[in-house]
Amino acid sequence: MITTEFETSPTDVVVCEACWIEPVETARTTPHSRVRDLLCIPCAEGGYAARVDLFPPLGVFGLNGRKLKMGKHGSGSPKMPPDPGPPLPSPAPTPTPGRPPV
Repeated sequence: MITTEFETSPTDVVVCEACWIEPVETARTTPHSRVRDLLCIPCAEGGYAARVDLFPPLGVFGLNGRKLKMGKHGSGSPKMPPDPGPPLPSPAPTPTPGRPPV
């Protein structure tokens, strides 16, 4: 449902959530949801989707799994670094009373 008469709050956006250019002139609500999209009239009449989700599973600005490239951090299980350094001493040193271990 699209309406041009709606209540605003100080935290509402002032530009269209679909095109991010024109000022907000209408509010569109869906029957199943309490979410409303603040849109300009051409975007509301064209049925364009709002491109802003405040708290979706993958971020702030409408990211989803197809748009998000995980890079080197999304490539499977963790791997050892190229140079792990010297091995730990065996057996482990006993702490000295009164002095922190170094």
